[in-house]
Amino acid sequence: MPFSEKSLVEDYIVKKLQEKGWKLIPADELERESLEEPLLIPNLVRALKRINEEKGIGDEEIRHVLNELKFKGSGIEGAKQILNFYKFGVPVKFEKERVVKYVELFDYGNIENNEFIITRQVSYDGRERIRTDIMLYVNGISLVNIECKNPASLAESWFNAYRQIKDYEGTVPELYKYVQIGVACEAKAMYFPIVPWQEDVKVYEWREEFKNSVDSMIEMLSGERLLEIIRDFLFFRVEFGNATKVITRYMQYRAAKKIVDRVVKSIKGEDDKNKGLIWHWQGSGKTLTMIFAAN
Repeated sequence: MPFSEKSLVEDYIVKKLQEKGWKLIPADELERESLEEPLLIPNLVRALKRINEEKGIGDEEIRHVLNELKFKGSGIEGAKQILNFYKFGVPVKFEKERVVKYVELFDYGNIENNEFIITRQVSYDGRERIRTDIMLYVNGISLVNIECKNPASLAESWFNAYRQIKDYEGTVPELYKYVQIGVACEAKAMYFPIVPWQEDVKVYEWREEFKNSVDSMIEMLSGERLLEIIRDFLFFRVEFGNATKVITRYMQYRAAKKIVDRVVKSIKGEDDKNKGLIWHWQGSGKTLTMIFAAN
């Protein structure tokens, strides 16, 4: 679909993500405590109770989880811990049983048990006030920031949207310690991991067969795939002595899933094939494909 205005890009993305199961809630109807609080606390509390009901979670354990999230720093160590919380849950001591359990923030086993909210033009207060084009929340936690530019403009491109998100990272660090993925969009959609302590990060374009750049990105952001990426295809790595985040590219994602599928079927005796050949071009990240598969 060709776009002639920035608003058309936003409208299209919101509409298509709604079709993928995201619930649109206007910014002024979000259950927010203040412009300084990035989390949707009531939504998160309901999700914690719903997902961890069998663990016997109570108010004290929920309060502990909220404090663990809120009081984590926005620097490298805090970001590492928050991503680990997303993947494995928050370790909490349940006083009644005197045992430590991991309280899950997302239900990876039952996607329908999560709440997927899309909203637009949301303001956040930090060093200055910012207003994001599109924000995606899962269980009250902001995970994806999408910024859009006018595809018809010769003065702007997706790169301007990318720089805008990078500026926002420094302006409202308490928000971007939670956000994991940035998307810079015009006629082309580019995505990247949120790494506030780095001036620049690598950007990528997701590709789906027979789909354009924006529609491919929408497929990547379907609720189930987004959570899959958070859990299995996003991690910290030290490059040249500097900590950064690595996020999967489309060919790595597909190859890793095929590897795992073949291994599992071979172990179960469902398929006698126990090897295969994956063709990746130079610079495509073959080492990372192996890491993603092992993960």
